[in-house]
Amino acid sequence: MGPAANTVDYRTAIQFGRFPDPHMSSTWAIVIFASREAVSVLRQTVRAALLAAQDKAHIDILVNGNPALAHDFAACLSDLPTHAAHATVRVWSIEQGGKANAWNTYLHQIWSDEPIAFFIDGYARLNADAVQLLGDAVLADTTVLGGTGIPSVGRSAPTLRAQMMQHGGFHGNFCCIRADAIRDIRARGISLPFGLYRVDSLMGALLSYGLHPEHADWNHRRILVHPQASWQTDAKHWWRLSDVKAQLKRMLRQSRGVLENEAVKELFVVRKLPAERLPATAAELVLNWVARCPDAVRRMAWRDPFLRRTLAEIRLSLGHTADGHPPTLVATRGPAA
Repeated sequence: MGPAANTVDYRTAIQFGRFPDPHMSSTWAIVIFASREAVSVLRQTVRAALLAAQDKAHIDILVNGNPALAHDFAACLSDLPTHAAHATVRVWSIEQGGKANAWNTYLHQIWSDEPIAFFIDGYARLNADAVQLLGDAVLADTTVLGGTGIPSVGRSAPTLRAQMMQHGGFHGNFCCIRADAIRDIRARGISLPFGLYRVDSLMGALLSYGLHPEHADWNHRRILVHPQASWQTDAKHWWRLSDVKAQLKRMLRQSRGVLENEAVKELFVVRKLPAERLPATAAELVLNWVARCPDAVRRMAWRDPFLRRTLAEIRLSLGHTADGHPPTLVATRGPAA
C-alpha cells in the first residue's frame, strides 16, 4: 500500500489533536479473544471495551475451546452497563481451542467488512481513549495496514514501550487491522497455522511484509505503534502459586516460540515463499524446518534445555488440525439481537 495525498503523519496529528474523519459514519469492530478467563475477568474486559468503543464499535467475544465459559458469560449479558444498551455484543463459541484458530475463524467467517477491526486479549482492560486514539491514527495514515497499542503496566512495560517505539511491533493485548488488509487475507486464503504459539508475532510479520514476503521488504512502519493507546492488566505476584505456575508454563512455551520464529524466518526470509504457503499446522511448520535445517537445530539444543522436550511434544501433535466447524453464535445483545 503506497502513500496517498490525504495521508496524515500520525505523530503530528496526535500532537495537535487533528485527524481527518472520513470513516466515523461506519461501525468499527472490537474482537475479544477468550479461553481460560474467569467470567468476572471477562466481564471487566467487556465493560472496558464498551466504554472505549464510544458508540463507534460493536463487540464480538470469541471463546475458543471452552463452551462452558461462552454460555456462562452469555448469561451475564444483561449485567452490562445500561449506557451500552445501544451497542451490539455477540458471544461466539469456537469448539477447538487455540488463538490461531480463533484469529482464522474471525477473519474468514465473522468479520463483516468494518473499516477497522481491533483485537483484545480476554484479560486486557482497555483505557477509555484507546480505541479512539488507535483507530483515528490508523485510518488517517494510508501507508499502514494495522496498528498496535503499547503496554503501560508491569515491570517490563517501560523497556517494551521503548523497543516498540523504535523498532515496531504488534502487541496481542491490543492491536488492529485495516479492512483492506483483511480483504486481502480473505481473498488469498491466508491462514495462521493451527496450534501456533507465537500468533501475534506471525501476524505482525505478515503485516510488516505488506502480506507479501515473497517480494516485499520488511518494514515495521506498516504497523502504526501508538504511544498513548494502552490497557490495564492485573499485576503478577511471585508469591502467588497460580502466577508462578503460569510463568513456568510460559517459560516452557517460549522454547516452542523460538522454534516457530526460526521456521517462519526460514520460510519468509530465506525461501521467500508467499503467505499462502504457510503450513496448515504449527507442527508442520516447525518439523519441516527441522528437516531442512538440522544443523541449526543442533546448535539451538545446546542453548535451550527445553528444546528436545518441546520437539517431542510437537511431533506428538502432528496430525492435529482444525476441525473446520463454524463458530456457534451463543448470544447477542443490542440492536442486532
